[in-house]
Amino acid sequence: MSLKSKLVPLIRQCLVTGGVSLGVMEHGLVLGFTAILLPQLRQNPKMNMNIYIESWIASINGLSFFCSFFPGVIIGPFIMRKYGRRKANLVSAIIMIIAWSCIFAASDVNLILTSRFLQGVALGLSSMSASVLIGEYTTPKYRGAFLSVMTLTMLLGGLIVHMIGSFLIWNQTALFCLSIAVLDAIIITISPETPVFLATNARYDECRKVFHWLRGFDEEDELDAMIKAAVIKKSMKCESNKSSLKDKVLHVISFLKRPDFYKPLIIMLHLDIIELWCGYMIIETYAIDILTMLLGDDINVPTNIMIIGVLRIVSCLCAIPIHTKIKRCTALKLLIGLNVLSYMFLSGYAYLKEQHLFKDFIVGSSLLYLLVFSFSAGSIPLVCTVSSEIFPLEYKEVSTMITTLFASLNITLKIKTFPYLIEAIGMYGTFLMYAILLTYALIVTYCMLPETKDKTLQNIEEEYWIKPSQDTNSQNDELTPIKV
Repeated sequence: MSLKSKLVPLIRQCLVTGGVSLGVMEHGLVLGFTAILLPQLRQNPKMNMNIYIESWIASINGLSFFCSFFPGVIIGPFIMRKYGRRKANLVSAIIMIIAWSCIFAASDVNLILTSRFLQGVALGLSSMSASVLIGEYTTPKYRGAFLSVMTLTMLLGGLIVHMIGSFLIWNQTALFCLSIAVLDAIIITISPETPVFLATNARYDECRKVFHWLRGFDEEDELDAMIKAAVIKKSMKCESNKSSLKDKVLHVISFLKRPDFYKPLIIMLHLDIIELWCGYMIIETYAIDILTMLLGDDINVPTNIMIIGVLRIVSCLCAIPIHTKIKRCTALKLLIGLNVLSYMFLSGYAYLKEQHLFKDFIVGSSLLYLLVFSFSAGSIPLVCTVSSEIFPLEYKEVSTMITTLFASLNITLKIKTFPYLIEAIGMYGTFLMYAILLTYALIVTYCMLPETKDKTLQNIEEEYWIKPSQDTNSQNDELTPIKV
């Protein structure tokens, strides 16, 4: 096979995933925007800032992840199944454009709060469609790398907004973020729909055309298996539509008991615990408090925040070859295990410092940087990668909806409880509790997670989920493939 035939599909996959990655970057931009917004609003007497208003602006980022994710995840599955994954991502980009435009033009706090609520809706939609799009657009060989790049853009978004906000006023920073959202919408508009969605909706010729445009002509086995599975599921759906209401209710109850529904869901819920309690959210939201408590009040806070931001980017770049070469279960054991150990080391150091037994800037900062590396190179990209692979197509939308709602609750819980935990049990107790929580999630996930590296989505579904459920559901055994 010529170099051109390999390179052209890869470039096309880079193009379509670029729109997805810019949407994920918005997560970092929205989260990091608060850090530069509040100090500047305090200096503007027209905003009438007080502690009550500031607390709402600071906390709505976590609170809106639940309140705004809820309509997002209810609307998201409908849009993804009815109109396509790409259009769901496009709706997210349009809402984000409206939100950033409102912040840019805002002259009072109420419009800022409303805009950030809209951003939560947009993030809810993009979080549902992003990993699905990457999984269905890309070849299995490069899927891990593409998903690691997606994580990189999220971390890059936080670093960029902090840097831009250091030189521009807050509404000019919002204008810069608006330009990112516009570019995202343009790339999504010129991108095709995913082959999986086209096959599911019986658009087989278009599916083949898009698949060949994205992947070339060397993955025909995956294409044939994808269309074959779509035909079988379509025939099953036709039979289901003829059933009575009682039969449909019994069908819903039966699929809740199916291993191909609940096993991937249990795995993903525990992976969500790993991702959301790994340390990224608290470092991003409470960086100054953590730095001063661990390293002292006399440190250069802006410099250390910048170091952490750069370290996150470098660590995420390291994740690309790691998750391309190493098996998922091995990476889970090594990198999440490192995340747990870094929490425990920080807990021990924080305890010794609080008891005035030991204090050293190099040791404290090194342990903090180890934590940053562990979640930037391990927890975040690994969860992002696996989430795009394990859900069977039949339950992908509803499973993603459930996990996104669960994630939004965890985000709100973690951001809200961190200051109270620090006051109640100290920094060492808080980090130790996080280490125990991650250990539990790691054990459950490691015991249940199948190896998915370098396997097509169809292979994963057939090998791990469909066949076990067929053993307990004889209806599937009676189905015969229909020729297309």
